Amino acid sequence: MLGSDDFFYVGGSPNTADLPGSPVSNNFMGCLKDVVYKNNDFKLELSRLAQEGDARVTLHGALLFHCDPPPALDPVTFATPQAHLALPTWPPARAGSVSFDFRTTEPNGVLLFGQGPPRDPPAAPRGPPPPPPDFLALELLDGHLYLLLGMGAAGLRLRASARKVTDGEWCHVDVQRDGRKGSVSVNSRSTPFLASGDRDVLDVGAELYLGGLPEGRPGPPAPPELWAAGLRLGFVGCVRDLFVDGRSRDVRALLGPGGAPGVAPLCARDPPRLCASGPCRNGGTCREGWNRFVCDCRGTGYLGPRCETEAAVLSYDGSMYLKVQVPGEQTEAEDVSLRFMSPRAFGLVLATTSRHSADTLRLELDGGRMKLTLNLGEPPGTPQPPPVRPGPKTLPETLPEIIPNGARVGSRHPGTAKIVPGTPK
Repeated sequence: MLGSDDFFYVGGSPNTADLPGSPVSNNFMGCLKDVVYKNNDFKLELSRLAQEGDARVTLHGALLFHCDPPPALDPVTFATPQAHLALPTWPPARAGSVSFDFRTTEPNGVLLFGQGPPRDPPAAPRGPPPPPPDFLALELLDGHLYLLLGMGAAGLRLRASARKVTDGEWCHVDVQRDGRKGSVSVNSRSTPFLASGDRDVLDVGAELYLGGLPEGRPGPPAPPELWAAGLRLGFVGCVRDLFVDGRSRDVRALLGPGGAPGVAPLCARDPPRLCASGPCRNGGTCREGWNRFVCDCRGTGYLGPRCETEAAVLSYDGSMYLKVQVPGEQTEAEDVSLRFMSPRAFGLVLATTSRHSADTLRLELDGGRMKLTLNLGEPPGTPQPPPVRPGPKTLPETLPEIIPNGARVGSRHPGTAKIVPGTPK
């Protein structure tokens, strides 16, 4: 029951996501006619009162008193994994919402990523490190949609879809947040979440991207929780109807007069027949993507979009090694593949090390079998799970000839890994 000091909104509100009990986060787009409120005591013709400038009615924005349908929010296509759009910054706020539709047949990619500025270092030189920047992201991994959220503490990673959402049909995602709690909805199926920490304001005002991340972007690296970014998997597909805090963002207009590389102002789906012409060379495996083919060159000895470039070969005599210096960073997802051949049954093939921790990933030949050792955060001497070995097949310790083999190390969950034996070619 409404009291005399109550009020209501028509067509939207300053922050629709904050309205008690509201399942939607977007304001209305379109035309309304003859808006009338009645109760037992009186009648309010709201449309007429608004047009006459009645003191009881407050207008927000350039409201028109004729029906001029708003332009459609046309979709855009991200044609390559490198394609992306930089969105207007999202001011820090205690509550907020973001929603959009997407469609794709490709299983992996960064859909949305926002991150705040780096935190100030502590005043004491040996004090604890500053908390990581805030971040909000949506990614596809193995066909499922994941929400990632960090508010100055350990990041939240939540699978938001009950089934795979990469069937080529439009999928609607809606994230609503109030402080550290909120919900993510995928095609009207809602999942609640609660971020860790004690902060209520999310600051992702430094950068906001749609469809992927640019190469060489400034600022802090993407958080390790965002696995698709660490594996350099950009989104390939279509996006439409983007709303931020209930206000529409015309993604097509963001292309500007010069456009954006790899982004097209349309959405069309070609029949999956591009692999029929055999575009992958030298034994590469072809997979149908979104209006493109994708060549998997692992195990072929070739590289490139069509497996057309012969890979470099390194030869070792037992006294040599290659050392690669990489920037210090943390990762939660890795994908390493290689081909090898050797007349010896024992030998170190690959290892990662760190000056600051005992973390390591080591791949080695042990008795003619490939062995993977993975240690995450345990000090030396701590009992470890048994190493991972692929299958029962063992090469003889005394090899009569050089035998080519392949191996791929894949990790999709922290603390787990698997070896997929390669196929000699």
